Amino acid sequence: MRTHGRAWSPIRTAVSLIFFWTSVGLCADGFEEVTYEDLLTQLSQKKSLIQSNNNSPFDKIMFHAGFGLITSAATVKIDGREQNKYQNGFQISLGVDLFSDVWGAEGVIRNFGTSYSGSETRSLREFDLKVLYRNRLNAESGLRYGAGLGTRYFKITDDASGLAINDATPVTTLFGGMDTYLSKSLSLGVEVGARAAMITRTIDKNSIDVTLRLDTYF
Repeated sequence: MRTHGRAWSPIRTAVSLIFFWTSVGLCADGFEEVTYEDLLTQLSQKKSLIQSNNNSPFDKIMFHAGFGLITSAATVKIDGREQNKYQNGFQISLGVDLFSDVWGAEGVIRNFGTSYSGSETRSLREFDLKVLYRNRLNAESGLRYGAGLGTRYFKITDDASGLAINDATPVTTLFGGMDTYLSKSLSLGVEVGARAAMITRTIDKNSIDVTLRLDTYF
């Protein structure tokens, strides 16, 4: 019977050691006891730290798309005489954050269709590339302003006078407005913009417009 007891003694010793090592953790000054729940908490914290260190700046970038209704007044110069031309249109925009939730870039396509005034027919299309800054006032509202470059394609004909002009005009643009955030991914806003021709040999000199915008963020 003593031989049998000696045979089981190493097994009992091994089991005791396994139990001992699973109930303690190594620290700088020696050993301290940790529970199973503490161990899971430590592993979860280390996992979160690793994930936060691996976060890319691209993870916070948001895209935004929008639709707008425009009322515009343009100043044109024909035969040395300046005239104001009023048109209504719409715009489609697509933008992206510039590694920040306040700075962004935006491309805009604007179409004013065809307008008629007596024997005169005119049409206007525009393509803009803008940089904007968004200043959140609070959770529900914010300001936006910025600048950009664009190209306007202005066509005007008048059968009665024999007028036929089709100009492509590079322009600079300044704009500012206010947004009301309906939700985290949707905003409604008003924007005022001004445009000025970058060349002199064009009838399309400058314009000012007001745009009602609806934007979504994703």
